[in-house]
Amino acid sequence: MTARGDAVAVVLQASGPNALGIIRSLASEGVPVMATDRDPRAMGLRSRHARKVVLPDPVDDPAAFVDELEVLGRTLHMRGVLFPTHDEAIEAIGPHEQRLAEWFDIPWSPWPHLAPYLDKSAQHAAARRIGFPVPATVEPADEADLGAAIPDLRFPVILKPRVDPAGLTRAFGRQVLEAADAEELRAQWHRAAAHLPQVSEVIPGGDERLWTLGSYRDAQGRPLASFTGRKLRQWPPGFGTARAAEAWWDPGLAKRCHALLDEMGFHGISQVEVKRDPRDGRDYLIEVNPRSWLWISLPTEAGVNIPLAAYLDAVGRPGTWPEGHRSDIRWVLA
Repeated sequence: MTARGDAVAVVLQASGPNALGIIRSLASEGVPVMATDRDPRAMGLRSRHARKVVLPDPVDDPAAFVDELEVLGRTLHMRGVLFPTHDEAIEAIGPHEQRLAEWFDIPWSPWPHLAPYLDKSAQHAAARRIGFPVPATVEPADEADLGAAIPDLRFPVILKPRVDPAGLTRAFGRQVLEAADAEELRAQWHRAAAHLPQVSEVIPGGDERLWTLGSYRDAQGRPLASFTGRKLRQWPPGFGTARAAEAWWDPGLAKRCHALLDEMGFHGISQVEVKRDPRDGRDYLIEVNPRSWLWISLPTEAGVNIPLAAYLDAVGRPGTWPEGHRSDIRWVLA
């Protein structure tokens, strides 16, 4: 399934492997691609497959980011299709999507619908409504709430922000904070309280038990391209980012995760990450990322080009990829 270049794909915050995966997945099918980032040395801006554009950082100055994105849109000789790689770009664009829609197609859920689901509390609520397993989780409002919850917690636990996961990483260099007992939990809470953390039970098992549904769903919620796979290694181990992953088609996992996305009314590229509990064999929700993820190039290599599905749908030529894909391919971040 190929494209003819009806619009230019604009990859936002093109600093990492997911941006490079999107660029290559689209350029290989004849799509013109533009890579944008605040850093002219960013990984995506070094790709020979994309035109390079420097934009302000949506974290440091979201208003300037949107203003310059609009300026970019005015200079294009065709419409643009936006491809965010991090939550920050989505959050900056969201309140201004109608303004930017004059120049760009935005192939994900409208901001009023999507914004609540950037909060992991809303993701958990959607999962519970349909009986999708969720790790035991509390959301203390203050230290008194935390103290009241401690007797019912099963340690070890992790603290992770309900929103803005990158904020915790910027502050502490980690995506989550771990606590082995009540004393350590209180100490970690004091460190991270400003980030509105959830406190969740740790699902046991190694990195290889972390499974993903990656997909693109159209505005009616129909899955046009679906992929399943799992991490093999991440760094730091246990609560980090992928360093090795493999494609492995699991139709049951795909069905369960799409049911969750149905409940959320989700449109766009997403990653649903779960952890398969060795105690009961069930898949527990870790999070829903409403965008591309680090190893999105693996689905393309396995035969499911998720960025292309989003692009073709945005330009009015939707295609579908049949369910099932190769399960003998691995991705390694060297």
